[in-house]
Amino acid sequence: MRRRSRLAYLLVRVALAGLVILALPGSGAAARSEADRLWLVGAGAFDDGLYETAYRELGRFIQAAPTDPRRGDAALLRGKAAFWMERYADALAEFDAAETFALSAAATPGEPIFWQGEALFRLRRLEEARDRYARYLALKPGTPYVPEALYARGLAELETGRADGAIDTFRDFLRDYPNHARAPIAAYSAARELIRAKRWDDALALLTPYAKNYPASPYLAETRYLLGLAQLEAGRPEGVRTLEQFIAQAPTSDLVPQARALAAEAHAKAGRNREAVEQYQALVRAAPTHALAPQALYRSGELSLKLGRPTDAEAAWTTLRRDFPQSPLVGPAGLATARLHEQRKQWEPALQAAQSVADLRGEERSDALLLVGQSALQLRRNPEAAQAYHAVVVEATPGSKRYFEGLAGLAASLDAATDREGAKRAYREIVDGSQDPDLVRWAKGRLSTFETPPPRDTPPPKSKAKPKGGGGG
Repeated sequence: MRRRSRLAYLLVRVALAGLVILALPGSGAAARSEADRLWLVGAGAFDDGLYETAYRELGRFIQAAPTDPRRGDAALLRGKAAFWMERYADALAEFDAAETFALSAAATPGEPIFWQGEALFRLRRLEEARDRYARYLALKPGTPYVPEALYARGLAELETGRADGAIDTFRDFLRDYPNHARAPIAAYSAARELIRAKRWDDALALLTPYAKNYPASPYLAETRYLLGLAQLEAGRPEGVRTLEQFIAQAPTSDLVPQARALAAEAHAKAGRNREAVEQYQALVRAAPTHALAPQALYRSGELSLKLGRPTDAEAAWTTLRRDFPQSPLVGPAGLATARLHEQRKQWEPALQAAQSVADLRGEERSDALLLVGQSALQLRRNPEAAQAYHAVVVEATPGSKRYFEGLAGLAASLDAATDREGAKRAYREIVDGSQDPDLVRWAKGRLSTFETPPPRDTPPPKSKAKPKGGGGG
């Protein structure tokens, strides 16, 4: 019905234009009247939203009356018609033409430049679009297009990597147009870039009043997450509460796992290990395949151990190793599991867990090999122990602390296997080269017993090396 009424209205305009032609005598008057008719039809079609008709008839007007004073207005209207039909290249050509002609009082100052920016933005020619918006704003036109130009310039700066410029532009927009419909998006965009730049106090200035200022914003939930993050980074303890409110209010948000991880680490930093474990466990339950799940499992294990719950720690690390075999935390988790078995004197599972870590050939390999050797010695599997310790010696930097730890294990393995000459050479190398007084004292003691039958298994002093990696941040 609406389109039919527009067509009827347009037909009336055409009929009136025809009457004008009939009423005016002479060829010159007829030419002027044809131009008037084309202008009337084209401008009227634009007003009625019939953009294809407007574009066509205004083009005919420009051809029929290239020197008409309305030439600039026709190009501007024709460009807008093309723009609303999403023919942005055609629109840009018309806006460029409109800039070269005088415009009537109906056009606002610099209007073609603003529309050039709009067309260029849609064409993804963002550098040029930004320049056009800047040119338009430099005119200080005081028109309804100014807030749109300011906001669009901020977007163009954002998309061309000018984060600082975008922040400044959005903040100018918010200062001058705090109640504009685009203000919630501008505030969110500026806050997000401030977070990325780690400008926590500036971000807090925008995020703290955001919920009050823009209660209907589609970004309300995400800005609450950003607020909690900024509060934590700025050293404000209320950040944990803000993040937990975000989790409760937006449980299906994609940001909930990050919020839980941040809240968990804040709890752990404050010594609230139980609350930290609860957040990590909730993360894994709700998003078992999330990229943060391996970290959550590893940290759950670490914190459970601090809480005196080794069974829970082992369960978390076992799940990590099973479900995320490619995670860089598999090695630390396996080594931690092996050390749990070591503490319980469960030598067979300790050996298996340590060997699986050694096979990964990661940073934990030498620690794991030492534990393989120790477990094998306790199980009286001396050749297996010697093989593990020998690998440590071969792979360590000669003369390093780790080198002599491996050499001590190798000596003990050879000694237990009654390879007394090999053991003696290893003990002697420790005495001559190690800087560890306890290790040297132990090696001298073993050398002094070579005149008497050696015991079957005398392990070297236990390494004090700690498992590496994996801590949350």
